[in-house]
Amino acid sequence: MKTIHIMVGGPESELPNITIYDKTIPWIGVDRGAIRLIERGITPISAMGDFDSLSRTELEHLKTITTVTEFPAEKNETDTEIGLQWALKQNPETIRIFGATGGRLDHLLANLMMLMQPRFLSDIAKIELIDRYNYIKMYTPGKYTVSRLPDKKYVAFTTMANVEGLTLTGFKYPLTNAKYPFGAAFRAMNSSQKQALFHSKQV
Repeated sequence: MKTIHIMVGGPESELPNITIYDKTIPWIGVDRGAIRLIERGITPISAMGDFDSLSRTELEHLKTITTVTEFPAEKNETDTEIGLQWALKQNPETIRIFGATGGRLDHLLANLMMLMQPRFLSDIAKIELIDRYNYIKMYTPGKYTVSRLPDKKYVAFTTMANVEGLTLTGFKYPLTNAKYPFGAAFRAMNSSQKQALFHSKQV
């Protein structure tokens, strides 16, 4: 599997139009995310979670459609973490997660900070969080080329650690060897170029 899509149980209002994505790419449903997929005519290859947001009738119906793996509500990992771990074991090149933003602030923060856990850091650049308005991706230190998304007007950076040697080229507001502390946020703005480059020495 080169790409895996994960639908989790965030607010319906924050979901993008998923019909624009290749229908041959496998989907997995996490908790209510599995029902969201079925409502959109997509059968997940697997569904997993504690399913505490589903009624017994919904869960039993789900079991007639796809493979369901139930976890206890009292567990150390979130349902999204469980789904991400499963996806990473398939060795994909890209993992797109939908339904991970909006709604409860604790869920949003947990989903963002989840990617900073040591067990996910080596794969962080292959994971994308996508909602109706945003495309979120995280990077460890290194050199990266990013492509402009035609439906997005702005690009912004937020540091999840202390950053040194940050250089941005191809953006409207470039940087050279800049230094930012943890929690800094700034807009680099899209330029007319289709691709741009950034790299940092230390995070």
